[in-house]
Amino acid sequence: MSEGAGAEGDARATAILAGGAARATAIRTLPLGSLVVSTFALAWVANGSIAAVDWLPYAVLCALALGMVLLSGAAQAPPRTALAALAALVSLAALAGISAGWSAVPTLARDESLLTAAYAVAFVLPLLVLRSREEATVASAVAAAGLLALALATATELLARGNAPDLFEEGRLNFPIAYANAQAALFLLGFWPAVVLAARPGTRRMIRAVSVGAAAALGSAALIAQSKGSVIGLAVSAIVLFAVSPLRLRLLVPTFIAAALVALAAAPLTAPFRAHGPAELDRAIRHAGLAVLIVAVAGIAAGWAYVLADSRLELSERGRRRAGRVAGLATGLALLAALAAFLVVVHHPERFFADKWHQFKTPPAQETGGTHLFVLGSYRYDVWRVALGEFRDHPVAGVGARGFGPAYLRDGGTSNTPARAHSLPLEVLCEEGILGFLLLAGAVGIPLALAARGARRGYVAATSALASGSYWLAHSLVDWLWTFPALGIPFFLLLALGAVSGRQRARLAGRVSWPAGGAVLAVALLAFAPPWLSAKLTSKAVDGKGSATTELRWARRLDPLSTDPLVARAQLASSPARAVAALDQAVRKEPRSAALRYLLGVALLDAGRRRDARLQLQRAHELAPRDELIAGVLQRAREQHSRE
Repeated sequence: MSEGAGAEGDARATAILAGGAARATAIRTLPLGSLVVSTFALAWVANGSIAAVDWLPYAVLCALALGMVLLSGAAQAPPRTALAALAALVSLAALAGISAGWSAVPTLARDESLLTAAYAVAFVLPLLVLRSREEATVASAVAAAGLLALALATATELLARGNAPDLFEEGRLNFPIAYANAQAALFLLGFWPAVVLAARPGTRRMIRAVSVGAAAALGSAALIAQSKGSVIGLAVSAIVLFAVSPLRLRLLVPTFIAAALVALAAAPLTAPFRAHGPAELDRAIRHAGLAVLIVAVAGIAAGWAYVLADSRLELSERGRRRAGRVAGLATGLALLAALAAFLVVVHHPERFFADKWHQFKTPPAQETGGTHLFVLGSYRYDVWRVALGEFRDHPVAGVGARGFGPAYLRDGGTSNTPARAHSLPLEVLCEEGILGFLLLAGAVGIPLALAARGARRGYVAATSALASGSYWLAHSLVDWLWTFPALGIPFFLLLALGAVSGRQRARLAGRVSWPAGGAVLAVALLAFAPPWLSAKLTSKAVDGKGSATTELRWARRLDPLSTDPLVARAQLASSPARAVAALDQAVRKEPRSAALRYLLGVALLDAGRRRDARLQLQRAHELAPRDELIAGVLQRAREQHSRE
């Protein structure tokens, strides 16, 4: 499709942004605010927490918004193909919930089910409220603006905070999300939507200029986190975007501007990694925060110059074809030059790649060099080895949702305690088997295919969805991004925007929308809310705020699966015997939990039941043979027995 035809949708989107139709669009798309607000709050307030007690309130908010849309009668009928993806996502949530029956951690399996259900809410809500691709374009711009606000707030915090080094871990940005790789991914989810918006000729000039600055700011903020997975994701998404989109020439300019500005600021952005001592680290962090703001302003200025030049430059169809051939030739020559340079520098390629493979398999004792991006050593090889082993042993339905963590404690080759397999496909294959993997492929693959179809026609929201979705998926191949709701919600929001159809759609019939709305509200109030309330009551009892007995009784009623109320009861018990009784119930709920068996063993020692204590500690040691704490207590228990 020609570039002019592809620009038609964005021209109409500009009219929406500028004219009276913007108010009607804002009213219809108001429920999407629950997704944007939840993303910001999950990152900034909850620090990207993966604990259900922290993200469930936002899942309730989004589900209530979806329920009200369905009950209002204003919901549009989603495209049928997108409904297939929704069905796969809901089925994956159901499978995770069912797998609690064989998972080593039933409570976490239930949490995985609820998390997947929350992603289903984030995916279907835009499909119900957005009427056209033009409105999807507006929603894409709003999502990018929300992520930009988060990046600018982070940069400001680095400048103003008194204890700025607390926001970093080993020289990498660890704020607001307390995991550097996830933080980089969150910023970069907004990178491509900003680039795509900047490249559209029908959009207002100031919006395009600001979009260039937004892309540069998001890229620079992501670089402070120094995530190798983000580099992989950006490379893959760039290849996908420029291979699929017919607007590749227009996209190339704002991409180059943003990338060039980030490259120019790379030294101060990565300086915290090289800093020595608290004073030098503090200065480096403040310079990095300032660099993000400077890059943002410089990006807007460069974007304005680009927009002015673009408005005066008219290329014929023949000229665009020639420019495309020149760009393709230049890219090919650059790749050949890079290959030639590699062969000149590296005299023994086989030995080079063998060394890199060895580095990947070997965790680094201490990182050295100018940037974390060039350090290959990690624990992922061992983590992936265990995940593949569990899949081989349980190929159909896996070990149960969230079952990888206990499996690694038992079979891992290090003393680390990873909760997930650091690779979305391996996590699902390990925990939900082939069946779960097929459902995941449908839930993510179908929307990406729809986005690719729209991107080939030059639609803005579809192009943004394809690029951001490809980034997130590629990064998730080597990291555990799925587990962070602060990332999953905007990811599925953007995927849905790419699946919005331009065809006129009828409203959902009342016989469909009302039961569906009731079911969603039931999920919000009966599935999302009770575990959250239970965790709050448990925390209140432990903190001594209220009657511990009453609080814990209600906590158990609201969440019968959870062992936390029982552990809290043992912690507050008036005698060792009462603590043993509570922990024994907890172990019966999760017999494959090394932590619970360890706690029970210690309580049995306090109660004078040394033989039973040794049995529990021995079992805990078998479940986590590299846990030094468990091994030490077990050894002391054995020594006490030998002296008796």
